[in-house]
Amino acid sequence: MLKFLKGKILLSLLVICCAMAGISCKKSNNSGPFVTPVALPVADVGVYSFVAAWDKDGPASGYDLYVATDSAFANPLINYNPDYIRTVSTTVSGLDSTKTYYFRLKAIDGKDTTIFSNTVAITTAGSMDDRYLYIGSEDEHFYCFNALTGGKVWSVPTKGDIESSATLFNGSLYFGGTDQRLYSVNPLTGEVNWNALTQGPIVSSPAYANGAVYIASYSGHVFSLDTAKGRDVWNVVLNNAQPTQTLYSSPTVANGMVYIGGQDHNLYALNVNTGVPVWVGPTGDTINSSPAVSNGMVYVGSSDWHLYAFDAVTGALKWNAFTDDSILSSPTVANGIVYVGSFDNGLYAFDATTGTKIWRAATGGRVQSSPAYSNGVIYVGSFDNKLYAINATTGAIIWSTATGGRIESSPVVGNNGVYVGSYDNKIYAFDISTGAILWSTATGNSIRMSSPVLYTFSGAVVNPGVSGDQQ
Repeated sequence: MLKFLKGKILLSLLVICCAMAGISCKKSNNSGPFVTPVALPVADVGVYSFVAAWDKDGPASGYDLYVATDSAFANPLINYNPDYIRTVSTTVSGLDSTKTYYFRLKAIDGKDTTIFSNTVAITTAGSMDDRYLYIGSEDEHFYCFNALTGGKVWSVPTKGDIESSATLFNGSLYFGGTDQRLYSVNPLTGEVNWNALTQGPIVSSPAYANGAVYIASYSGHVFSLDTAKGRDVWNVVLNNAQPTQTLYSSPTVANGMVYIGGQDHNLYALNVNTGVPVWVGPTGDTINSSPAVSNGMVYVGSSDWHLYAFDAVTGALKWNAFTDDSILSSPTVANGIVYVGSFDNGLYAFDATTGTKIWRAATGGRVQSSPAYSNGVIYVGSFDNKLYAINATTGAIIWSTATGGRIESSPVVGNNGVYVGSYDNKIYAFDISTGAILWSTATGNSIRMSSPVLYTFSGAVVNPGVSGDQQ
């Protein structure tokens, strides 16, 4: 009898404490307390929808979801006043674009309900807004983030670091890993379509053209793979795969050629259909830079401190221009000017026709990041942890903003922000005009050379400068 009374007293105290805390502690059909759920910040937002999600803290058979156009919920949406949901997330649809909505919920367990959760506000996207960012991490995952919120949409586990940047074409996303595989995934869901072995780790980025995807690996091989199954169309070994012929450079496809740099100091032009070399352009040292093709010329940097310009058809050297250290950055061409970073802590602008230096902008560290051009401004990262915005005509620094680690990743510029990865494990979104950090989201390890690819609601794809698909 005494044990029974003690149990009743303890139960009464528990109910009183729960009531004081504003939660329900009534008996559930599952073990554990029955508590109010926590509505989470919206990770994925669309033009006419958003994904509402919440934490399940304790047992519940379902949830009543309420959505309104005001924080007082005086103007609820008809279909969400409430909508009964059995899972811990749901897509709220049928909304207006660029409008702010609010959601909250109650947990249901039989006849019992909790009080309302916290309220979360979210503004739907516009039709021209940025949608998704795709980037890899050294935590062996490839990620999709919402460009407006920074929320993780999905991630794909692999068995190696992801240094490669992706390319997106015809509804498939392609990227490589140090697990020696090229992956094809669905860009909306992250579902893997296929993966193909490449005889060596991949740190370069794939290029797409004419129904095939092209990639290089550490083994010295360059591959052309069909996009349906990832089967070899051809693969070639550059310069007999000498021990030094690991390939960091990303292939660029143009003019019926695949252009790629080698550790044997040469720039190669391969026939796009067969992989047979058409011409070889020598430089003075290893080539980690990815070629850029524009107006009949191929531009590439070398560790011999020079930027080279070759005739795209014949391979004839047109000019080379000197910097004060190695060039691992990949060049970007805009309005007759070639922009490229150097390990001498600077970003350069050269005349695309003559190679004449126009200006040099000093940064506080090495520049391996490849520049991005947009509306008269060049954006580039540096080993001093900063992302820079530089006047494309004068070389004057407009703004610079620090992250928590060095930036080898190459930025992309969208309609809503500038995006780049950092060694501090995070992907960042910066205000285009001011450089203010709009959001940052952490991965499980450093983001090194992998650079974001941007997909917009209008269907546009923006590739980073390090990618062979940049032009």
